[in-house]
Amino acid sequence: MLRIRLSRTGKKKQPSYRVVVADIEAKRDGRIVERLGHVNPLVEPIDYQIREDRALYWLSVGAQPTDAVRRLLETQGTMDRLARLRKGEAIEDLVAEYTGMPAVSAGEETDQAAVTEMATAVASSVVAEEE
Repeated sequence: MLRIRLSRTGKKKQPSYRVVVADIEAKRDGRIVERLGHVNPLVEPIDYQIREDRALYWLSVGAQPTDAVRRLLETQGTMDRLARLRKGEAIEDLVAEYTGMPAVSAGEETDQAAVTEMATAVASSVVAEEE
């Protein structure tokens, strides 16, 4: 069984977390299946980013989120979109709604756009941290 959970990174007393898909029996920071995003609890409000398309995919195939990840996904709106996905809406439309871009029929183009958006957000947060 797969679980979507947090994996700790960062120095002592300066935690940051990765949102990962891992086997339920794997260690906290052990072997993972896929990395979905990151969480930085040290800033106010908490900075987090989770790839919507991959989170919807893993939730739709039966991966169970931990309580902490479930709260993040509910705040992001992913759990509502999961319910709509189960009712029959296309995953491309739901991901486009989250990212605010027009829906694309080919899944690979949607994934590339999501990766580009995530890279831009990470780069901007790195620049903000340096200032």
